[in-house]
Amino acid sequence: MNDQAQALRDLVSKKNQPVQKMKIITVTSGKGGVGKSNFTTNLALSLKEYGKTPVILDADFGLANVEIILGQRPKYNLSHLIHKKCTFSELVCESQYGIPFISGGSGVKDMLFLSQDEMDTIANQLTELEQRTDLLLIDTGAGINEIVLKFCQLADEVYVIVTPEPASMTDAYALIKTLVKDFSLTPQFNIVINKAMNREEAHDVYRKMAYVVKEFLQASIRYAGYIPYDPKLFEAVKNQRPVIHYAPKCSASEAYKAIGRSILNMPEPERSLKTSWLDKFKKVFSS
Repeated sequence: MNDQAQALRDLVSKKNQPVQKMKIITVTSGKGGVGKSNFTTNLALSLKEYGKTPVILDADFGLANVEIILGQRPKYNLSHLIHKKCTFSELVCESQYGIPFISGGSGVKDMLFLSQDEMDTIANQLTELEQRTDLLLIDTGAGINEIVLKFCQLADEVYVIVTPEPASMTDAYALIKTLVKDFSLTPQFNIVINKAMNREEAHDVYRKMAYVVKEFLQASIRYAGYIPYDPKLFEAVKNQRPVIHYAPKCSASEAYKAIGRSILNMPEPERSLKTSWLDKFKKVFSS
């Protein structure tokens, strides 16, 4: 009888624990110029086609490429929210493609130095995120710096964008090494090969990275697909449009859709025994 009573208490306890309903994906890279913002934006559009309601957080301080690709200039950024100059609903900018996004602006840098009052303010406002979306895509800056590492720790999954260039592979490995060795909150690493000439080249890049990660870090990475070198993508960039809308049938657009489908088919991580994402946010940005 005591065992049954304890089992019932455990079940009630699990039901009362916060359940994270919103999945967080952080898109990052070891170096700049590899196509992070294009990946984030076009992935969001492909997921929208499959019935998801993604929101993008443009956390690339100083560059703000997402708003350029979406062709929408936001009125507010995170800094306004932190300093109580706008509400969360005012912060979210609706794009012409139906993908809402949040501009980080100077607020991304400010998040490294939040006071307790500012932390509470932004956390209380961000509770609205889970009511608005089931998937938050975070587009970080490139390289290894504190703000990039924090957004990677916040994620359920990290998508690392790599090109076949040796410098891109080396820098991506250095980023993964830092996260694996120095932080307790380690997400799943998904590797996307961008600007590959063909599938064989993409697989070759992945195999090389997977070997060194396993050999020297005793960790694993997942192959998440590749985006082929496609002239239509470069045309879309010049025209400041997402390639999925500019040339929906081109090889790059089809590749983004394939990665979107693979995300939908992946089993959801077990979150019922974890803290809520806001508690995780407070832990990451208070440390």
